[in-house]
Amino acid sequence: MGLSQEELKKINELKNTARFQHSWKAIRNILTWKERVQHYFIRNMLLLFLCFLGGGGLMLLLDEGILPRSDFMNGLMKHLSRLVLFLVVLQILSVLLYSLIGPGWEAKQKAKLRKLYESDILAPILQVLYPSAKVDTEHHISLNNIEEVVPSAEHYIQSGILKRNDERDLEIVDLYAFSVEKGDNGYEDVTEFLGQVYSIKNTLSLKGKLWIVPTHRFLNLETEDGYLGTMYKYKQIDVEDIQHNEHYNIYCTDELSARKFLSPTVIEWFNSMTSRRKLSFYSNESRIYFANYNDKYFFAAADDKKKFRAWRMEDAARKISYAMDFANEVTEMLHKNEGFS
Repeated sequence: MGLSQEELKKINELKNTARFQHSWKAIRNILTWKERVQHYFIRNMLLLFLCFLGGGGLMLLLDEGILPRSDFMNGLMKHLSRLVLFLVVLQILSVLLYSLIGPGWEAKQKAKLRKLYESDILAPILQVLYPSAKVDTEHHISLNNIEEVVPSAEHYIQSGILKRNDERDLEIVDLYAFSVEKGDNGYEDVTEFLGQVYSIKNTLSLKGKLWIVPTHRFLNLETEDGYLGTMYKYKQIDVEDIQHNEHYNIYCTDELSARKFLSPTVIEWFNSMTSRRKLSFYSNESRIYFANYNDKYFFAAADDKKKFRAWRMEDAARKISYAMDFANEVTEMLHKNEGFS
């Protein structure tokens, strides 16, 4: 995940550009909008309290005869009363307005934050490292294909697509797949997958559909973590490798093509993954998809002040470099595969 000195220099130069500074300020404003609203309500309440305190104090001084009654004092008390009434009405209207538009506004701000980060922060960093690459903020990898390569879930949230624009037509997204379940403390999100999904053109003579899904043992029983639907729809095959059969299940629609693909090179590579990361694989006749389970976002915007302060451009660049290196590793494995070379 190392960056060259030249890349680090370009990253630092990018950080100091007027466009980056403007975009970073816009992101900060999005993150602090709720805090500014809270400050607005606090200022109104504080001003209202001071008006009550000042008005009550003046009335007490007038009643005690410490201050003489006059037209000036009567006018001052009248203005204070009107100010208090105005602040009370303003606070009530502000609370009602916020309760009506606040939730929708918050959702819009989150969407705006993501799009701004991906187009104005992430994309320039990506292009420093890979000048022909871009971030597509308008589209996603097809949900039908996403559902084939990661466990089943109720909701799938993708980042914008990082497109390498090379001969592989490489695409990468962050993916968070989750379901909502009722627990002891109410409804809560249950994570089914968090990591990256990669997609490249299928330039191999790999026919039909093929799935390689990770498994693990629970109470001495093998489980596929959400891939159970696949088990009943397609043909399951084994290979002559005990380690592979213990850690992965294989399903296909074309057994001859699948067995040709599952050469010793491919099997050995998947076996090497068991100690490094959790991986799943799916291919159809046009695209190959693989998912890296690492419980991390690589391309997500900082969505709170703490993450915003901790964010570093060099770290974002290293995550991009890591994702590209992993895609290169998979591509190299595929093309070293003696069955399809």
